[in-house]
Amino acid sequence: MGCWRPAALLPYRSRLLRRWHTYALKAWRTGTNTRECGGVAALVGLLAPGGSAAVHAQAAAALANLCRNNARNQDSVRECGGAAALVALLAPGGAEAVRDQAAGALRKLCFENTKNKDCVRWCGGIAALLGLLAPGGSAAVHEQAAAALCILCSDNAQNRDIVRECGGMAALVGLLAPGGTGAVRERAAGALVNLCSSNARNRDSVRECGGVAALVALLAPGGSAGVQARAATALVNLF
Repeated sequence: MGCWRPAALLPYRSRLLRRWHTYALKAWRTGTNTRECGGVAALVGLLAPGGSAAVHAQAAAALANLCRNNARNQDSVRECGGAAALVALLAPGGAEAVRDQAAGALRKLCFENTKNKDCVRWCGGIAALLGLLAPGGSAAVHEQAAAALCILCSDNAQNRDIVRECGGMAALVGLLAPGGTGAVRERAAGALVNLCSSNARNRDSVRECGGVAALVALLAPGGSAGVQARAATALVNLF
């Protein structure tokens, strides 16, 4: 009789994780405490190197759901080493689906959570997210990375400075170019809104990168209302 091998279990683990992150969203709505059942630590453990891309992606998605509007779960993920584990999944060469879910999880992890924003910076997360904005990446990854940077730079002066120092202004302005999806351009403009808030050096950097012209172009008739609103707000913060 044969024996079970870890590889043979992967399809079952992947299906279990899909159910788990769906359950996590329901748990948030109903007050069921997944955290106290050890779910956060277990999910963070599944992000360790060596796991399959499917397991990594589903575990990151589950953590994103658990962190949605739940400060205690956000703190628990950080305390379990989840910030560093998610940042590690952004490394070049990883599967697009994994990097997409990891960036999305970092966004939820840092929403209105100053300690988590600082932790992600200390883990090298800002540079890693900016790396995802490089030309040739998928629109989904660009959107999630820009959205995460927007959250990281909200009410956090140090993160705003780090984005500029890592060349992030040029990368975000590049996402505003014609041909990109509306969702990506809206997220990139939103990130520029927060980056330029109360930061003169960032404003200068955006102007030097051609950001004013790129934002004005988004105001053309026929464009998305969401994109136009974000672009207009970014222009307000530039001057």
